[in-house]
Amino acid sequence: MGSPVSIDEYALLNFFSAAPTQFDPDDPWAYNDSSYEAADEVAQVCFAIAPAYKDVRLLLTVGGTQVFEFSAMGVDDVRYHREKGHESLEVIISPRNSIWLSIKPRISIHQSVSAGPTE
Repeated sequence: MGSPVSIDEYALLNFFSAAPTQFDPDDPWAYNDSSYEAADEVAQVCFAIAPAYKDVRLLLTVGGTQVFEFSAMGVDDVRYHREKGHESLEVIISPRNSIWLSIKPRISIHQSVSAGPTE
């Protein structure tokens, strides 16, 4: 097992403004599976992370219908960003592929994929 993700539990507590549900409350956060939830008028998001293993699950539900699911083991990293008052989480799948999650002012998820070097 390599190094854990860059994000820490305090950044996630701040981002979601709520404590997570933990798989085993007796295990330390880094070795636990923690699930965070947020909702707005239309959508609900569930973000789960096992930091030491770099496992991430992301589920988006709109109007009671699941519209997006991402599940990965061993992502490259998870980072918290705050720019000009806008907060987001970046799940780095690979050096050129990331999923971005924002929850304020409304829930949004987008994926960015950059082109690789040309030969």
